[in-house]
Amino acid sequence: MARTLTRIRVHGFKTFAQRVEIELTHDLVAVVGPNGCGKSNLVDAIVWALGEVSVRSLRAVAPTEVIFSGSVSEKPLGMAEVTLWFDNESRWLPLDAAEVQITRRLYRSGEWECWINRTPARLRDVAELFAGTGLGRGGYAIVGQGEIEAFLSADPEERRRWLEELAGIAFYRNRRRDAMRDLEAARNHLQRVEDVLRELERQREPLREQAERALAHRELQQQLRMLERQLLQYELAQLHHQFAMLQQERAHLRQQMTQKRQAMQAAEMQAEAHGKTVAHLDAEMETLRTILQSQLSAEERLQGDLKALSERERTLQELAQALQEEAGTLKEQESHHMRSVHLLQARLQTARAALQQLLPRLQVARETLQQRERARQELDARYHAALRAYAQREQQERERLALQARLQELSELEPTLRTRLQHAEAAFASAQTREQQLRHALDAAQAEFAALDTQLSAYQERVTTRQSLLARLGAQVQALEASLQAGEGASPAVRRLLQAVRQGELQGEFYPVGSILTIPPELQLAIEAALGNSINDIITPTEAEARAAIEWLKRTRSGRLTFLPLDILMPAPAPRLAPQQADGVLGLAAELVQYEARFERAVQHLLGRTLVINTLENAIQWRVQGQMPMSTPRHAPRAFLRMVTLEGELIQPSGAITGGRQGTERSGLLALKRQLDDARLALQQAQQQVQIDEAEFHALRQQHETARARTEALRRELHEATQKRMLAETEHSRAEQALMQLLKERASKLEQLAQLDAQLAQQFLPDLTTLQAERDQLQHAHAESVQALAALQAEQERLQREIEETTARLQSERQQLQQVQQRLRTRDERVQAIRCEYEQIQTRRAHLQQEREALLGQIEKSQAHLERLRAEREQHLTESLQWSEQARQLGQQLHQLIERDRALELQSARTEVRFGELSEQWQRLFPEEPVPVAGAAPEESPITSPPSRSAVEKVRRALQAMGEVHLGAAEEYARLTERIRTLTQQRDDLLKTCEQLTNTLREIDLHARQRFEETFEAARAAFNKQFQQLFEGGHADLILTQPRDPLNAGVLIEAQPPGKRRQPLELLSGGERALTATALLLAFMQVKPSPLCVLDEVDAALDGRNVQRFAHYLKQMAQRTQVLIVTHNPITTAVAEQWIGISMTGGVSRIVPYVPRLSDSETDGLDVRRAAIHLQSQPTPIPTPHPRSHPPTTSEG
Repeated sequence: MARTLTRIRVHGFKTFAQRVEIELTHDLVAVVGPNGCGKSNLVDAIVWALGEVSVRSLRAVAPTEVIFSGSVSEKPLGMAEVTLWFDNESRWLPLDAAEVQITRRLYRSGEWECWINRTPARLRDVAELFAGTGLGRGGYAIVGQGEIEAFLSADPEERRRWLEELAGIAFYRNRRRDAMRDLEAARNHLQRVEDVLRELERQREPLREQAERALAHRELQQQLRMLERQLLQYELAQLHHQFAMLQQERAHLRQQMTQKRQAMQAAEMQAEAHGKTVAHLDAEMETLRTILQSQLSAEERLQGDLKALSERERTLQELAQALQEEAGTLKEQESHHMRSVHLLQARLQTARAALQQLLPRLQVARETLQQRERARQELDARYHAALRAYAQREQQERERLALQARLQELSELEPTLRTRLQHAEAAFASAQTREQQLRHALDAAQAEFAALDTQLSAYQERVTTRQSLLARLGAQVQALEASLQAGEGASPAVRRLLQAVRQGELQGEFYPVGSILTIPPELQLAIEAALGNSINDIITPTEAEARAAIEWLKRTRSGRLTFLPLDILMPAPAPRLAPQQADGVLGLAAELVQYEARFERAVQHLLGRTLVINTLENAIQWRVQGQMPMSTPRHAPRAFLRMVTLEGELIQPSGAITGGRQGTERSGLLALKRQLDDARLALQQAQQQVQIDEAEFHALRQQHETARARTEALRRELHEATQKRMLAETEHSRAEQALMQLLKERASKLEQLAQLDAQLAQQFLPDLTTLQAERDQLQHAHAESVQALAALQAEQERLQREIEETTARLQSERQQLQQVQQRLRTRDERVQAIRCEYEQIQTRRAHLQQEREALLGQIEKSQAHLERLRAEREQHLTESLQWSEQARQLGQQLHQLIERDRALELQSARTEVRFGELSEQWQRLFPEEPVPVAGAAPEESPITSPPSRSAVEKVRRALQAMGEVHLGAAEEYARLTERIRTLTQQRDDLLKTCEQLTNTLREIDLHARQRFEETFEAARAAFNKQFQQLFEGGHADLILTQPRDPLNAGVLIEAQPPGKRRQPLELLSGGERALTATALLLAFMQVKPSPLCVLDEVDAALDGRNVQRFAHYLKQMAQRTQVLIVTHNPITTAVAEQWIGISMTGGVSRIVPYVPRLSDSETDGLDVRRAAIHLQSQPTPIPTPHPRSHPPTTSEG
C-alpha cells in the first residue's frame, strides 16, 4: 500500500524546540527511545495538527502549554507549529490534489492560524476533511498513551464515540447540528414575525371600524353645526330670565328648611332618650343570657358525666367476670408446670452423678495414654538417631566447619542490611504521607469541581432561557418601533407630514404630541380624553417650521393639522393648587405626565388647565359646590378648569360631560407609545439581567476551569506520588525480606552447629536390637490405651448430651411456670383496681345528681327574670321607633328641600356658566358676527321657534358615541392590510422552511442510524473473530445499552476467555483487558481500515507471547494501513520497517538520524534493546532520517 503520511515537521511544539522534519518511507514505523524523551509528544503533535482542541487529550492544562517553555540550554519560544504531508493520489481525502499539506500554528498570545495546502482554513474545516477516516477528533485510528485503558474504563456512552467515527457519521452529526441551528434560527425569526403579526392584527380592527365611521362622523358634524347655530340665539335670551326666577325660588326654600330642621331636632331628642333605656335593658338581658347559657351548659355536662359513669360501671362488671374465668385456667396450668419441674430436676441430678463418677476414670486413661505416647516417641527418636549416627558422623564434621564460615559472613552483612532497611522505612513513610496529603487535596478539589459543574449547568440553562426572552422582547420592541415610526395610530395628515420629513421634503423638527409624553398606566384614559384630537397636534421649535409645514400641507392637499410653535406659544398661567388639596383630586394633568423640559409650553397649553380627579362623582360634587381646589375666583365662569376622571369622563368648564367607552380598544399614538415604553423597559430589565447572569456565568466558568486545572494537576501529582510510594514500598519490602532472611539463616546455622556439637560429644553407639524390641512392646501397650480411652469418651459424651437436653427442658418448664404465676399476680392486681374504681364511681354518681338538681332550680329563676326584662324592653323600643320614624320623615322632607336648593343652585351656576360658554362658542364659531343676544329677555329674542332640541341632542349623542375618528383611516387600514399580507407570506415561508428542516433532520437520523447499525454489526463480528484469534478461543461481543435508540445508546463490552464464563471487562485480569482492547482495535481497523494508524505504547501491558501475536497483526495491518507506533518492546520494534529514534539533551527532544544496517557478525548475540541504545548514542541530529532496509535480528525472538 502507498504511504499515507509522508512527512512531519515540528517546531516549538512541547519539547521539540528546534525545527525537526521527519520523512516516513515505509508503512510500519516504530518510534523508539528512553522514557521521557518526547516520543508521545510526537504523537501529540500529529493529533494537534489534525485539529484536536481538547487540552486534556494533549496532556496539557491550557492551550498555550503546547508551546516550548524553555530549558537549561534553550530559551522559551513564542510559537508552536506542526505541518503534516499526506499522499492523496487515491483521493482518499475529498480534495482535488495529489498531496495535502496541513499546517497549524499557535502563538503564546493565544492567536492561532491554520492552513490546508497553504490556504487559510478553520479547525472545523480540518475536522470535516478527516471526518470518517478514523483520524478526526476522537478517531479510533489514533490511540494515545493510556487511551486503551481509558476506553475500557470509559462509560458506555463514551465508547460510542469510536463506533461513530468508525461508521463515518460525524458528517451526519455536523449536518444535523447545522440543521438544528438553522431550525432554531428559523423558529426564532418565525416567533418575531408572529409577534409583529399579532401586534398588527390587534391594530387593524380599530382602524377598520374607524374607517367605516369616518363618513358618518363627517355628516353628523355638519348637521350638528347647523342646528347649534339656530339654538345659540334662542338659548342666550332664555338664560338671563331663568337665572332671576331661580334666585326667588331659593329664598322661599330656605325658610321652609329652617322650620323642618327645628321639628326634626325635637323628635330626635325623644327617640334618643328611649333608645338609651333600650340599650340599658339590652345590656342587662345580655348579662342574664350569658349566665343562663353557662347554667344550661353546666347541666348538660353533668348529665353527660352521669351517663359516662353508668357506661363505666357496666364495663367494669364485664371485665371482673372475664378475670374470674381466667383465674381458674391459670391455676391448672401452674400445677401442671410444677410437676414437670420436679421430675426433670430428679433426672438431671442422676445424670450429673453418673458423669462425676466417670471423670476420674477418664483422667487416668488419658494420663496413661500420654505417658505411653511420650515413651514411644522418645524410643523412636533414639532408634532413628542410632541409625543416623553411623552415617552422619563424618559428614557432621565437614558441616561444622562450613557452618562456622557462613556464620562469620552473616555477622559481617547484618549491619549493612539494617542501614538499608532504615533508609527504606524513612523513604516509604515520607512518600506515604505525601500521597495521603495529595489524595485529600484531590478529593476536596473533585468535590469543588463537581459542585461548580452543577452550578455551571444551572447557570447555562438560566442564561439560555433569559436570552430567548430577550429575543422575544427585542422582536416586540422592533415591531412597536416600526409601527410608531410609520405613524400608526395618528391621523393621515400626521403620517404624511412625518413621511415628508423622513424623505427630506420638509426641513426641521416635528414632534406629534402623542410621541413626547410618558404617561403612567393609570392615567392613560384620562390623558387621552383630555387631549382629544390634540393628540395629533405637531410641536415645532419655531413658527417658521410651522408655517413651512402648513404651506406643504396646502400644496400637497395632505389635510389640516394644528401646530404648536414653542417660540411664540403663550399658554395661560396654570392655577395654583390650594394647600389643602381635596379628596379625589390627583392634580393638574400637566404635572402628572413626564416630558422633556423644552416641551414645557406645549404641555402647559394642552394640559395646564385640566384637573385630574379620581371619579366622576367627586368631579361633579366639586364642580357644583364650587369647591375648586385651587386659587381661582369663583365668580368668574371662564376661570373654571376642565376636569377629567381616571375612567376618561371629561367635564367642560360649561358643565358639559363627555363619557362612555368604545366597544374596542383604542390604538392611538399614546397607546402605542405606552406599549413601546413598557416593552423597552422590559427589554432593558431583561438585558440587565442577562448581563448579570452572563457575568456570573463567566465568573463561574472561570472558577470551573480553575478547579478543573487544579484537579488535573493534583491527579498528576497524586499519580507521581503513588509511583514513588510504590517504589519506596517495594524497596522497603526487599530490604526487610533480605534482613529477615539473614536472621533466619543465622539462627538456623547456630542451631545446626549446636546439634552437631552435641552429636559429636557422644562417644558411644546405641544397640539397635534392644531398641527395636522396646519399640514393639510400647506399640502394643499404646493401642490398648487408645481403645480404653475411646470407650470412656463415648460414655462421657452420652451423659453430657442427656444433661444438656434435661437442662434445656427444665429451663423451658421454669419459664412457663413463671409466666403463669406472673399472669395470676397481674390478674389479682386488676381485680383489686376494678373494685376500687367501682366504689369511686358510686360516690361520684351521688354527688353529681345533687349538683344537677340545684342547678335546675337556678335555671328556672333566670328564665323568669329574662322574660320580665324582655317585656319592658319591647315597650321602650316601640316608643323610640315612633319618635325615630317621625324624625326620619322630617329629615326626608328637609333633605328634599336641601336637594331642591342644591339643584336650584346648580341650575343657577349652570345658567351663568352656560351663558358665558354660549357667548364664547358663538365667538369661536362665528368670529365675524357679534353675539346676537346680550342679556335680553326671552321675549326679545329674534328666534321665536328654535329647532327641535331632541334632534340636536340626538346628533350630539351620536357624535359623542363615535368618539375620535380619523378621516384617513381607510388609507391607513389598506396600508396596514398590505403589510400584514407581506408578513403572512413571510410566516408561511418560514413555516415551510421549518418543515423542510424537520424532514432533513429526520432523514439525517435515518441514514446515520442505518450506517451505525451496519457498522456495529460488522464490528461485533470482527471483534469476536479477532478475540478468538488472539485468545485461541473464547467469545467476545459488543452490546448496545439502548437497542431501540442506537445513536444515543452506550456500548458494553463482554468477553469470555477460553475456559471462563462470559463476564464484563471490569472482572478480567489486566493482561486479558489489554488483549481484549487490542482485539477491538484490530477489529475496527478490519471493518474500516484507516489510511493511517498511530499507536502510543498500546503493547505495554502485553506479555511475551501476546506481544508476538500483536506484532504479527501489525505486519498484516501494515499491508493496507500505514502504522506509526511508539513502543518500548523489542519484539514490536523488530517487525518495524523504519525506526525513528528520539533522545533528549538539555530538556530538548532530538531525532536520531540514522540506523545503520548491522552485519551478521554484529547481530550475533545482540538484541534489539542494544540496537535502540545504539540509536540514542548518535552525536549529531540530521533533519531527515534514513530508513533501515531490514529489521535487526534478536536473540530473544
